[in-house]
Amino acid sequence: MSVVLRIHLGEHASTYSVEGQLYAVPVGADTLAAMVVGDPPLPEELTNAIGLLLDHLEDVTREVPAADLADSVEISGPGLDTIVAVEVGGHAPLPFTLSRAAAEDVFRTLVTESLVDRVNNPGLPAEQAKRVLGVSCAVVAVLRGLRLDEVVVVSN
Repeated sequence: MSVVLRIHLGEHASTYSVEGQLYAVPVGADTLAAMVVGDPPLPEELTNAIGLLLDHLEDVTREVPAADLADSVEISGPGLDTIVAVEVGGHAPLPFTLSRAAAEDVFRTLVTESLVDRVNNPGLPAEQAKRVLGVSCAVVAVLRGLRLDEVVVVSN
């Protein structure tokens, strides 16, 4: 039987569920985006945002040990479709398997650009240009923290 870790990345909180166990952390995409104020973002802002979620992921794996043993990870939440759209350069249907390398590439692209340049990325709606930084930090933190090769982005 396959074990699936389901992550819902909300605006100000995230939930992690596997095999009937649920754990919530008080960090979401907007929480992380609020930590990234530089234009373009400063390296220390990005490190702190990713680090905040990494700290909570340690709690997740301690409280829900099966999370660290999952065969696959599904992630949903507002803005994740934007990460996928930036990766493919336009709309892509979900579910979408996002590799760690692709997520890291999207992250590097987005965080090295000023807001004026960022909005010109194919697939990135202008109204998501600030929030996408928090979503990208969260995805990278999940992939790094859980030592994953990929996540499957699913609809909310």
